[in-house]
Amino acid sequence: MLEQWERGYSAAGGDICADCVTDPHLAQWIADHAEATECSYCGKESEEPITASFDDFVGKVLAGIAFDWNHPDSEGISYITAEGGYQAKITDSWEVFWDYEISENDQVVEDIIDSIDTKGWVERDYYVGNEGQRLSSGWDWFKHGTKHQTRYLFLKSDQEEHELLPPSQMLDTIASVLNTDLADYDFIKTITPDEDLIRIRIDEGPHDSAAQIGPPPTEFAIQSNRMSPAGIPMFYGAFDAATAEAETRDPVKDAGKTMSIGTFRALRPLRVLDLAELPGVPSVFDPDHRHLIHPMRFLWDFAHDIAKPIKRDGREHIEYVPTQIVTEYLRRVFRDAAGQPIDGLIYRSSRHDGAKAFVLFCENDQCAEADYSGPIYKHLLQIFGVQHQLCPPASDEEAAA
Repeated sequence: MLEQWERGYSAAGGDICADCVTDPHLAQWIADHAEATECSYCGKESEEPITASFDDFVGKVLAGIAFDWNHPDSEGISYITAEGGYQAKITDSWEVFWDYEISENDQVVEDIIDSIDTKGWVERDYYVGNEGQRLSSGWDWFKHGTKHQTRYLFLKSDQEEHELLPPSQMLDTIASVLNTDLADYDFIKTITPDEDLIRIRIDEGPHDSAAQIGPPPTEFAIQSNRMSPAGIPMFYGAFDAATAEAETRDPVKDAGKTMSIGTFRALRPLRVLDLAELPGVPSVFDPDHRHLIHPMRFLWDFAHDIAKPIKRDGREHIEYVPTQIVTEYLRRVFRDAAGQPIDGLIYRSSRHDGAKAFVLFCENDQCAEADYSGPIYKHLLQIFGVQHQLCPPASDEEAAA
């Protein structure tokens, strides 16, 4: 009884096979600890050991759940009977356990919950917040602060001593997540000189040159974009024409205009930060990678914010500010773990599901014409071909949107 009290759950009988769990790390744990030949849940039998002790399995599950959740007493939550009990939001075991991919067999989850002593939970590190919450709240505060409080002098704030992660530290924190916390992953990808890079310009008539289809000259860069403010041109494009069109064409405003579809290629390998293909967040049941969960969750949230659609309704110049600041930091200050700068970043298209878009730190005079054969040290891209298409009329659905 003392042993069961210390470990937090009662003895649970029976055995469980890997087919009765969902999380791959739990399935692998069962395979590594298989001692019996019959599953108590699905009835599967074998001449070789295929099932592990359900009692031990419960301990494995609790070790993972404990990464995010804890008993209220262990978090120092006050209990005042006259005021309704624990002075914090308590989450019951059903809500906690059903959020994890433990098993599709309801009986498995029910038996786990029935065996454990804790019936109410609070988030771990309740009073100070865990690392993931610190990162996410810091990013939320950075967005709010740079949009609505101080845009150019956010590097220092009178409130910083009260903030866990103030805006002045956010940019370096992003770099630390990439280069230190998640150093085992390679987020820097290479765009090779044989890859087609598609950029589209839409106008009343066709355009044929790199100077016309590439990013606008500085004096004409009057539009605020996702990664760049007015006055600072960058090269926006995609790896296929359909995505480039989706990212560029306004179905209503551009109907009947001409799309000039330029195919560019890099004149040297370009190193870009790829936020479009992030590794999955590690499982809480994987003890070897559990420490990466908080920074990876943050990076997923950050990448989602970078790519989320924003309506051009007059407020885009405000909504784009946080990503513009981050992009400028990545362009001018950021260095990867090897101390090298980057040439741009890749992100998920907000208008073409599953596809990628990119922005390159390339200006108009760095785009060479198709017949250019001189030195390339001043150029990053060269145009290889142009096609022209008329923008179709907007569909009823597009017009309504």
